[in-house]
Amino acid sequence: MATNQTQQSGFSLLELSIALTIIGVLLYGVTGVLNKIEDFDEYAENRVFIEEVHDAFLTFVQVNRFLPCPDIDGDGREDRVTSADQACKKEEGAIPFLDLGVSRKDVWDNPLYYAVNNKADSSDVLNADNSASYFNNLTAPLAGFDYETPPFGSDDGAGNYNICNETATSCDGSTSTANVIEFSAVAVVISFGKNGAETWAGNSDSAAEIENADDDNYFWQGQGSNVRGQGFDDQLFWLTGYDIKYAVIRSGADLPELP
Repeated sequence: MATNQTQQSGFSLLELSIALTIIGVLLYGVTGVLNKIEDFDEYAENRVFIEEVHDAFLTFVQVNRFLPCPDIDGDGREDRVTSADQACKKEEGAIPFLDLGVSRKDVWDNPLYYAVNNKADSSDVLNADNSASYFNNLTAPLAGFDYETPPFGSDDGAGNYNICNETATSCDGSTSTANVIEFSAVAVVISFGKNGAETWAGNSDSAAEIENADDDNYFWQGQGSNVRGQGFDDQLFWLTGYDIKYAVIRSGADLPELP
């Protein structure tokens, strides 16, 4: 009498190992894609926040007729030397978020960097011939600056900032004028992005991010992190004297007349 033997089939240990390896590779790829999507969503969300902060600065100017000084002690308010000396305590710090009525930090839980005309911490704020006067809060009955406050004509204004563009290979005094998109930024605001904590501390693999955190007269709108091989993810905007004058006039207020 013949005996039927049931043959059992299954995976060998080698086959299981190969299958698990393939699954792991696929999961790693999916995780990478999801992380990229999350990064993009956060970047887009933060861009909306940056635009809100930009608008808040212009609204502040319309209401108060001057730009706020940086917040250097983290209390959300601008910091000036004394009530008698209206100079800013420092020309760089964080945005005064309470004065502006915006959130304290960006999407990545970092404060926004804020640099102002580098003479705004001096008596130049009291002289309408200087760009520092955009920070003069002794405005009654008119703004401390006037129609001819630099930048005006060919005068870019002392103490203002240059902004280099994406095609620049460096950003300093040797940078070609063709690679500078702004020569007279009175104020610059920056979100240092996902690696903001490291950038605030001066640590970054991106030359543009290092430039934006080195406290000099140059800032760099570098290539975004969506460009292969680039780690730059700063988001920034800047204001010029033209922006500030227009905001005051648009509010229905006035500026001292031209001579």
